[in-house]
Amino acid sequence: MGGALRACVQALPVEAAGWSVIFEFEMPFEGGRRPDVVLLAGEALVVLEFKSSSLPDQAAVDQAFAYTRDLTDYHEASHDLVPYPIVVLTGAAPGMAVDWDRVVITAPEGLERYLFDAHRPGTVDLAGWLSAPYDPLPSLIEAARRIFQHEPLPHVKRALAAGLPETVELLARLTDEAAERGERLLALVTGVPGAGKTLVGLRLVYERSSEAGRATFLSGNGPLVTVLQDALRSRVFVRDLHAFIRTYGVNKTTEAPKEHVLVFDEAQRAWDRDYHRTQRQVDASEPDLLVQIGERLPRWSAPVGLVGDGQEIHSGEEAGLGQWREAARAPNATKPWKVHCPPKLADTFADLPVQAHERLDLKVSLRNRRAQRFHDWVALLLAGSIPQAARRAFPIQADGFPMYLTRDLDEAKEYVRDRYTGQSAKNYGLLASSHAKGLERFGVNNGYMATSRMNIAKWYNAPADDPRSCCALVQPVTEFGCQGLELDLPIHCWGPDVLWRNGQWQLSPVRRRYPQTDPRQLLINTYRVLLTRGRDGILIWVPPMPALNETEHILLAAGVRAIPVASAIIGGEIGA
Repeated sequence: MGGALRACVQALPVEAAGWSVIFEFEMPFEGGRRPDVVLLAGEALVVLEFKSSSLPDQAAVDQAFAYTRDLTDYHEASHDLVPYPIVVLTGAAPGMAVDWDRVVITAPEGLERYLFDAHRPGTVDLAGWLSAPYDPLPSLIEAARRIFQHEPLPHVKRALAAGLPETVELLARLTDEAAERGERLLALVTGVPGAGKTLVGLRLVYERSSEAGRATFLSGNGPLVTVLQDALRSRVFVRDLHAFIRTYGVNKTTEAPKEHVLVFDEAQRAWDRDYHRTQRQVDASEPDLLVQIGERLPRWSAPVGLVGDGQEIHSGEEAGLGQWREAARAPNATKPWKVHCPPKLADTFADLPVQAHERLDLKVSLRNRRAQRFHDWVALLLAGSIPQAARRAFPIQADGFPMYLTRDLDEAKEYVRDRYTGQSAKNYGLLASSHAKGLERFGVNNGYMATSRMNIAKWYNAPADDPRSCCALVQPVTEFGCQGLELDLPIHCWGPDVLWRNGQWQLSPVRRRYPQTDPRQLLINTYRVLLTRGRDGILIWVPPMPALNETEHILLAAGVRAIPVASAIIGGEIGA
């Protein structure tokens, strides 16, 4: 590395004397993640990744591009610099040079030519650059750790712009007023996917945890509860919604809970009366029982519901918000329930005392713009709108959110391992639909026994070298184990439960005993959840089943790319 750079310095014009070179710049909060060399060439941000191989591979290209992408996104002093990623293959033959996916791949000889091409007029103060804030978007698990370690709500400019602190302050004020006036309050927070609803709920619980009317975060998502409890090393702040309801709602002999502020996730997915009667022999919906729990609390109570959409994967979750209206206007209520909600929900509660607040509707996704565009692409794909999906795919890929496909599971595993070499904070793993049959013979055991017995907390939280970690790439999780959680790069194991045939998706959902369930919609939602877990991209493995050949073709037609091999990259556009 040093020899190549010395040769460059000797060959470059005199203006290169004002450039700055940073070796192995450690990107804060990224688990030791560091590019080999960052070069400030005027107002250009050049990232050099050195590889000892003689042939290029896509993982190295994507790694170099991701470094420049994240520096320009999250490093304050790099926002306005021109990114220029370069992969240097120290084993390549002299003269080897390729421009591939907006990344230059070159042998050490000739590197100086690309450095000078990258140069932009101007200067960057090195000391200021090194001391500038670097604020990456944390995962939900990391954000929860920071909150409960007494740190501020993660200082992400996107979060501040989205108004999350103001939403937390509004909810805190409303619950304070309910306590002072002795009121029963139901607050609802809506938001687009990735808008930070869970962060708002966790922050509110944290701020109320030391007060007399303390709070708890409730979720019917068992894996999410288990993973967060393990990450926080506490079972106090985050609790299982169904167990809480059984303890304090169904069992009326139990004393009322100590918490007056009950924050519950995915309020629109609460179990309805029919499903509760069928599964638990309880003649009440979960909203009914939560309101009844609130009625048992002395003087005041403040349930706060976080409302998402398009995530219903369980039976009994389709009834929506209407059941909250019915619960809040129960005839035996000791005092009227006051509802605080976004304006778009006000009509739902028109026959109750209702107050609308724009601040309770989170309209900005905290996920980067690439992930948000990808959500739109997934919606088009699952709707069968393949030409529209293809048009959306190109800018998503070009903007640094790769979408890959392979029929070889070993190739998929090799790619993600190479992609995140030396990046201990990154996580990747296998995801598969619980409806998909026949994956086990390819080494993907997505059966009920295997997925129910696994340690889901360690799958997410254990270090990458732990055999229980998702990064071991041994045990997949299904939609029930990944909903509400994320991976940096999932390997989505496509199954024969969703096939493309005769110009449309042919669905083979698991039969459900609950008669009101729409199994086809639950299966579509299953694939929506599985496909949207990635923070850095998505890799789809389509098993080598003949029945899935047409599915592979339609995914490629929708804009997914086969993982490029070295020969394809070398055959790309040669630098002029």
